[in-house]
Amino acid sequence: MAEKKCKHCAMMIPEEAKVCPHCRKKQGTSVIVWILAIIFILVGIGMCQSLISTPVQKGQSHQPAVATTDPVLELQTWNWREEHGYAIAEGTVKNISSKSLDNVVAIMQIYDEQGSFIKSDTALIDYRPILPGQTSPFKVMSSFNPAMGKASVDFKAFSGGTLPWRVKKK
Repeated sequence: MAEKKCKHCAMMIPEEAKVCPHCRKKQGTSVIVWILAIIFILVGIGMCQSLISTPVQKGQSHQPAVATTDPVLELQTWNWREEHGYAIAEGTVKNISSKSLDNVVAIMQIYDEQGSFIKSDTALIDYRPILPGQTSPFKVMSSFNPAMGKASVDFKAFSGGTLPWRVKKK
């Protein structure tokens, strides 16, 4: 008869045993653990989907969701294109807050024509810090994939915190 070691008490038990006769603990993964793992995965997927910006076609502006706090940045201009094997998003962003903003990161998110996420890349904007009222250029580059059809931009602090922003009013 084949035996295995109980993972709880280290005694040898029959390989087909569901419960260790020495410590009376169940062998294998419980149903509750599987249910909790599935819930955790679903919550994680939901959080990731809520973080992805709405994609736009080449040359269009991205309109952010309504911010719950006052914006600190204003997207002045931006576009994206394919050039020499790279997807490039570039434009300008203005600090509309009363404070200097250090280490602002521009994020380019890339999607296929149907809006399915492909990848994202980031780059620091050119001016560090960007002073109140100052406008800074930004450029984000990523290797090009022929499936790319749409892109969006977003901004965050280098330390990971989100930065509320808006599109320049025309």
